[in-house]
Order: sequence, then C-alpha cells, then structure tokens
Amino acid sequence: MIRFRFLFLMPVMACAADPYQEKPSLSVQDTVKEPLRAAFSLEAAAGYLDNRAHLSENNCYACHSTFTYLPARSLIDPLAPEVMRTRVMLERLLTKLHDPKEAPKVKTHHIPRVRLLAAVELARHDAATTGKLSPITRQAFDFIWTKLQTKDGGIDWIRVREAPQAIDNWWPVAQIALGVAAAPEKYAETELAKNGTEKLRGWFRAQVPQTLHERALTLLAHSAIGGILDEKACAEHVAAILAQQHADGGWSMVDLAPWQRKDKKPLDPQLTDGYATALCAYVLARSGQRNEKAVAWLKTHQRETGGWFTQSPFARDRIASNTGTSFAIQALAASGEITPPKVTAEQFEAAHAKAEAEVPADTFFPEQDHP
Repeated sequence: MIRFRFLFLMPVMACAADPYQEKPSLSVQDTVKEPLRAAFSLEAAAGYLDNRAHLSENNCYACHSTFTYLPARSLIDPLAPEVMRTRVMLERLLTKLHDPKEAPKVKTHHIPRVRLLAAVELARHDAATTGKLSPITRQAFDFIWTKLQTKDGGIDWIRVREAPQAIDNWWPVAQIALGVAAAPEKYAETELAKNGTEKLRGWFRAQVPQTLHERALTLLAHSAIGGILDEKACAEHVAAILAQQHADGGWSMVDLAPWQRKDKKPLDPQLTDGYATALCAYVLARSGQRNEKAVAWLKTHQRETGGWFTQSPFARDRIASNTGTSFAIQALAASGEITPPKVTAEQFEAAHAKAEAEVPADTFFPEQDHP
C-alpha cells in the first residue's frame, strides 16, 4: 500500500553522501535477480510507475522519479490519478515560484532545475491532453529562456556524479528540446522560443560528443528541433549506436559511457539493461529507424513487478530502474507499440478538478512511503 503525505514549506535539508537516503531492501524488485514476466504487460508497467512516481525525493522533485514518471505514464493514460495530482502540485509550485512574495518561502533542493523540468513535462502533458499550452506552462518555459539558459545556449546543471541525469550539461538541453518541440499552439514559433531554440542548436553544434550517451542525446535533440546535425553526422551517430548493440538486441550501461560507481563496484558490460536499451531504441525510433531487435528485447525483458532492471552507474539500482522503465515505455511508444489515448477538454477538466480536490490545499510537494 502506498501512503502519500503532503508537506508544506519544508526546511532545506543538508546534503549527505547519499542525498536521497536510499534504504537497503530485502526485496528482489529492481535487482538483476527479479524474474522476467512471461509476457509484456502495459498494466504492470503502469502499476510500477504509479508506485514509484516520487521515488526517494526527500520533499522535492527529481529527474529520476517525478520527471521520468510523467512522460512515461502519460503515454499510457495522461489522466491517470497520480499524473493529475502531480500536475496540480507542479502548477502550484510554479505559481508560488513566479510570485516574488511567495518564492522565498519555498525551501527545497535545486529550484532552478525543478523549474526547468516542470516546464518541459507540463508542455509535454499539455500536448498529450488539451492540445493547448496552459498559461503556467508558457510562463515556466519563458523563464527557461530568460533566466536559466546560459549565453552559450546551454544550461548550468546539477552535477552530483549520478548518471545519466545529473552528471553533465547534456541532459537538460536534450530535455528542453523535447519540451519545446512538444509544446502546443505553435509555442516554438514565438520570438522568445525561436531565439532560445536557436541558441540550443548552437550549443549542440559547438560540442563534440565523447560518449555514446552524448551521441544519443544529440540525436534525440535533433529529432525534436532539427538543425543540429547534417545527414552525414546523423548517419554516423546512428551507426555508432548500432555498433554497440548486443546479440540479444539490447545495450549495456557500459556501452553508453565510462561511468564509475561511487562504491567502485564494476558494471557488467555483458548485461543488457533497461535504460541503455530503451534510450537507444527511443533515439533510433525518433530518428526514423524502428529497431526490431531492440523492441523485442524491451517486450521480453520486463520484470515481474512491471519495471525494467537497470544497473546503476551511481550506486542505486532502484533509481536507475525507475529511469529505465520510463524510457522503456517512451521507446515502445515511439516504436509504435503503444498508442497514447486521445483526451477531450472535458475529460481533462474533470480529471484536473478531481485532483485539485484530492491534493490538500497549499500542498505542492509529494512525499511517498514505499515498500
């Protein structure tokens, strides 16, 4: 049973060696020992995502949980109760942060990064539901261009050595590209967004990818906003990804980059896993190349509890598997294996009103007790 406790105006917590204070578990869930499912189940995946929607967030939002939960779960059902409750909380958070009197009262970690990812995921959710850009989403995205984007077009990101999301500046720029491309009502054609997007392209063009992960994120951004790679460079990046594909159709985290775990435990280069395989399959599909072997791997490597095991390049397989599961759903959708449901404006309004009533007033952060 999942219990939610909603907190208001939490104090800033001191950074520790493990900022998420992950507790050891006796369960085999999210370990390499967890059995595979006999058959792929979208329902099981939805249940896994719901149960891990706010995994180990310490009264905040994180790129490995809320901001991996929303894009994947919305592809299964964009009006799912926890999706809508999360949306309501993000809207309230952004509203406070845009208010000069209220913003100083919001005490939590990494506010600029939360603002960025909230804008990206609300834009994608707007596209998946009403097809209209909500005022708070527009305001949040405009904030990226005016306050967060650096002069060179990039983003000054958090670096806590937790790959893949919090280790360098490649992750946020790729996410912004996905968000601005998805934003409805031709937001990308507004003057502010056009200028910011061109600076994004400039940032990518100025970089020389050193790892397969950086190649993949470059292709991902190019698939969204274009203008980053020419045809030859695209083909070279795709070829580099395909060259690392294993015989079973998957990829290993070791293929993506020479990441080092903080506990010095070596990653298994022969173990194909959730995030590596899903990211590569997702990038290939968005680049117009559905990879049958990768799709087959994803549909046959779902674990018993609905997720996709990923060996962590940091030290927490539960968090890595959360990200791997999100990308598995996104990859399957991009490959045509999942068809997101259509939503009417009336359905969205009803679901939003229900979520507003369910989330206690003035609550804008989740905290989850999990098994």
